[in-house]
Amino acid sequence: MHTENPNINYNISNDGPTIGFLEAFYGVLFCPKKVFEDLFNEDTFTTMVYGTLAVLLSSLGKLEPGSIGILNLFGVEVIGLFSWIFVGIFIFFLSTVFKTPNNNLGRLLGFTGLSSIPFLLLAPISLISNLNSSIYSICEILVNIWSFILFWIALAKGFQLEAWRVLLMAIIPFLLGIFLFTFLIANLLGMFFSGAFIR
Repeated sequence: MHTENPNINYNISNDGPTIGFLEAFYGVLFCPKKVFEDLFNEDTFTTMVYGTLAVLLSSLGKLEPGSIGILNLFGVEVIGLFSWIFVGIFIFFLSTVFKTPNNNLGRLLGFTGLSSIPFLLLAPISLISNLNSSIYSICEILVNIWSFILFWIALAKGFQLEAWRVLLMAIIPFLLGIFLFTFLIANLLGMFFSGAFIR
């Protein structure tokens, strides 16, 4: 007689995801708590795919005004993915050390990736900044604040904890991610594309 093991958790649903990417995209911007709660019950693969798409799109907004090119675009995308994965693994390590509940790496990466969506708004704003650079600077500050709040909510919903309990876990990795992105873009890619590594 064949019996199924009740301890096995099937994460992949035969019916597909219950929430589409565009729905998640707009939902994270305007009602993030509800969307993250809905995504918590999705399979890990779907959440990872959504997070990866969000990071790829949001990286477009991190291009500096006037520096749009194939090499710059490729570099920003690679560094964006690298920073996202590095910060996600760092948070996962902290959550393991402190025995945080629901520490699922795939879901964590998906949630934090989706929290970066506001950076995509900087792409059209950078066109306006050609007329007035102060507009871009102000918008960049506002987007960073917005993205941090979403990042904070993503961690709270991912670990199913109160927001105040993950505040420190949100601040350090978020700043670390910004530092990594800025440092690598400004130094490594800047030197490479300017020909410093090419003799």
